[in-house]
Amino acid sequence: MNDQGLHAKNPVFDFSILGLVLLFALGLGGLAAGGDWYAGFIPVQAASKFLPGPLWESLTTLGDGRVQLALMLPFCLRYPRVFWALVVGALLAGAMSRGLKIWLDLPRPAAVLDASQITIIGARLTAHSFPSGHTISAFSFVVAWLALLGWGRALPIVALAVLVGLSRIAVGAHWPVDVLAGGLIGLLGGWVGLRLSRRWRWGLGIGAHWFLVSIAVIAVATLPFDGQGYPDTLPWRIVACAWGLGGFALLYLFPLLRGGWQAVNRKLVGLAVEHHST
Repeated sequence: MNDQGLHAKNPVFDFSILGLVLLFALGLGGLAAGGDWYAGFIPVQAASKFLPGPLWESLTTLGDGRVQLALMLPFCLRYPRVFWALVVGALLAGAMSRGLKIWLDLPRPAAVLDASQITIIGARLTAHSFPSGHTISAFSFVVAWLALLGWGRALPIVALAVLVGLSRIAVGAHWPVDVLAGGLIGLLGGWVGLRLSRRWRWGLGIGAHWFLVSIAVIAVATLPFDGQGYPDTLPWRIVACAWGLGGFALLYLFPLLRGGWQAVNRKLVGLAVEHHST
């Protein structure tokens, strides 16, 4: 399977993304109508205790963009359109997230609730709560795969994104409203990024692709050394790092050494020819 269909028009996919965005918006509207910014946090945290803390800590690292790059690296050459769409979507969604965090600077649960009311797993975070950046990252990652694979095959990726959002409440880092906003922004950013990647194909050029992959490799290489406040996830981060860097070596470096520059870039050359012929 290749990713050529990613650039085809797909009204069903577009309406499904719109439906998910509306679902998150309704959730936000429901919380806003109640007049309680912190609503739902304590019940969700209580329910999350049915699963062990280390599991939630591991799930929350799936919202780390470096982990997503690690998971993607072995597939970048096979699905270059997906990789480029994910990069554009992540940049857009990340810019929206950073802007809102700086502009609003709302307190996190640990800054509001008494220690007896909250379970904190990992770092104790207190500022820049809205929206949840990990949730944004997880849901922006979903969009291109959903467009390529359809709901049937991409459903596990969507389910993992939902679990990442829930994990941000479980570890005590975010309010439910932060997570709902994160899902909405992630989907919108990913969808706009996908549409932009269809028109602006800079990232599909050979030089641009290698540049982006090189940045991804550098980011992935930092995983064993920076847990972003979750030191107990080190074994999982090492595995993710080995997966990503191993995929890069197997699919980029070894073919480059064996067959040279033209051999490793054969598919990217085909993309360039396809672009100029359309």
